[in-house]
Order: sequence, then structure tokens, then C-alpha cells
Amino acid sequence: MENLEKALKDVGENVVSEIKRLAIKRDDFNASGDLDRSISYEVKGNTVEVSALEYIGAISDGIHKKKFPNGYNILEWAKSRGLQPRGAKGRLLSRTDANMKSMAFVIARSISEKGISKRFGYKGRGFLEEIKKDVVKNVTDMIAEAYKLDIIVKLKEI
Repeated sequence: MENLEKALKDVGENVVSEIKRLAIKRDDFNASGDLDRSISYEVKGNTVEVSALEYIGAISDGIHKKKFPNGYNILEWAKSRGLQPRGAKGRLLSRTDANMKSMAFVIARSISEKGISKRFGYKGRGFLEEIKKDVVKNVTDMIAEAYKLDIIVKLKEI
């Protein structure tokens, strides 16, 4: 099953590179670089498991109203962007832990009420669905060809 293993690795590499191309490069969802570094794959048996930080779904699909996002992720994002907390009257506040956490909470609350990413109409860009459609076409042919080659090799061994 050497050909199948190689084909599955190729599928994993293609999916990871396509996610990075669409999400990070095309749509510019790259604040701290954590998302980019988290996108990976692993071949397990006859399957390929692709993983990334959990908020990739929110970036791709948007956040449906009434779903409160993870405040820790927002806090880390705000720190990496160098966001400055502001008070009720719009005055700049110091970047203490309490002020940063408060700001992250307010951002999370706004996301749960409005959605995410104004440039996409507070909806996600849908790059994960786009990748699924593109990959299904190519993967089927790659896996079928790999199985075919492995079967031919096994038949020659008989």
C-alpha cells in the first residue's frame, strides 16, 4: 500500500497548502501567525486528518449570532495586533491585564451580537467549503489511482 500512503500524504500537503493560500494569503487572516503555524495534517490508516486552531471555523464561516466566542483567543489576537484599550468615553487606557481582558470581553460580546469580519459583511469568507469542493474532485482520482497501482503490485507478487 505504498502508493496509497504516498497519495494520502500528497492529499494532506495539498489541503494544508490550499488552506494557507486561501485563508492566510488571499484573505489576509494573519495576526499573530498562530493560525498559519497550527494548520497541519496526519495520515491515520486510510484517512487524512487536517487540524488547525479551533477558531479557523469562525474565520471561515463567521460566528452565528448568540454564539459567544472564546475570549482567550480574542485576548491573544488583541495583544498581537497591539490594540489599545479605551474607556467608556473613548479615552485610551493602559494595557494592564484587567483592561486587556475587559477589552477582549467587549470584542467577544460584539462578535456574538453582530458577527465577524466587517469586510465580508460580518459573515465568513467560506474558504473551508471552497477547499472541500476543490479537494473532493482531485482526491478521488488520486486515491483511485493509488489503489489501482497497489493492487497491480500485489498481483505481480502472486
